[in-house]
Amino acid sequence: MSESALAGMSALVVDDEELMRDFLCMAVQKSGVGSVSSANCGSDALDQIEESHKQIDIILCDLQMPEMDGIEVIRHLANDGYGGGIVLVSGEDKRVLKTAENMASVRGLNVIGSLSKPVPVHNIIALMNQYAVSEQKTSWSMPDVTADELDDAIRAGEIVAHYQPQIDIKTGRVKCAETLARWPHPERGMISPDIFIDMAERHDLIDALTDRIITQATVQGADWHRQGIDINVAINISMNNLRHLDFPDRLHDIVNNAGMDIKKLVIEITESQLVKDLGTCLDILTRLRLKGPTLSIDDFGTGYASMEHLKEMPFEELKIDRAFVNGACKDDTARAILESSIFLAKQLNMATVAEGVETSNDWDLVTALGCDVIQGYYIAPPMDIETFNNWIKDK
Repeated sequence: MSESALAGMSALVVDDEELMRDFLCMAVQKSGVGSVSSANCGSDALDQIEESHKQIDIILCDLQMPEMDGIEVIRHLANDGYGGGIVLVSGEDKRVLKTAENMASVRGLNVIGSLSKPVPVHNIIALMNQYAVSEQKTSWSMPDVTADELDDAIRAGEIVAHYQPQIDIKTGRVKCAETLARWPHPERGMISPDIFIDMAERHDLIDALTDRIITQATVQGADWHRQGIDINVAINISMNNLRHLDFPDRLHDIVNNAGMDIKKLVIEITESQLVKDLGTCLDILTRLRLKGPTLSIDDFGTGYASMEHLKEMPFEELKIDRAFVNGACKDDTARAILESSIFLAKQLNMATVAEGVETSNDWDLVTALGCDVIQGYYIAPPMDIETFNNWIKDK
């Protein structure tokens, strides 16, 4: 699948060292990329991109080059709105390479990955195939849907809740099920949440969507408890919901109507959005906390909340982003952030949830560091309610 996709792609290798440039071109060609060109400096690369009648799909760029270095090339690509994939290559310290990768991502570029010199051929091939697969998935998940269709889907109940389990490390039991919105379109297949949630926020549909998912999740939670299945239900809340001061009352009414104990509800809020309107956040979060649900700060480590803000807000749970969990056993920087996040949470008397546990090594590390709860594909993927119920019966 990825080989045929690569055959229709073009790549540009940018490196001032001739031997390395030739080697990278050879490796990219070996991966199956149909058209491979090269440039011996940043300015030549930018000229080729500008003159190209067809979008160059992938750029492999060295960081350390005379005259115009790779960081400058990245800056120009970002300013020009380059939409292809980028692979950063360097013989510099891995932390410098990682910083450059983060910088490119922050500037809105699609960073496939980074490679440290000397570069194994199989690593280049793996990145090329990874990009081809991701591009195919993106094309599948970008159907031409409209806000009106989304509005109709919400009203018709087409947006459904899927659930991913969270495991208590000490007991090994399922402690909570995170609710994730899914849209199985009757004609276009599964539509990515990134698409329809963003659309809901832009077209003032997020309240209706959130209410629909909260209703489904809390009705399901009440049903689990009637069956003697003692698990909490976690729900992600958009920052747009937290702009309305009546949200705590609306949430309380929905939970009551569903017949679920509100103390079994966990509200997850993304850290990066919290400081945009601190006064309103503090008002709504405090009233939410008074009504009984657990408040969880989601994707911790990826946003801009300071320790001072974390101290001020009434959170009881800290959910560590997958970027600092998956593969942290091989990444000293990620491991340091993971370890310090768990320590910080303990100092603030907060429970910790590690998301993105994909391997046994991830599991062993977060367990050794004293994390409380684990979530990720190593345990189970998000599942529709029938699959989830069958899965939990075996636990």
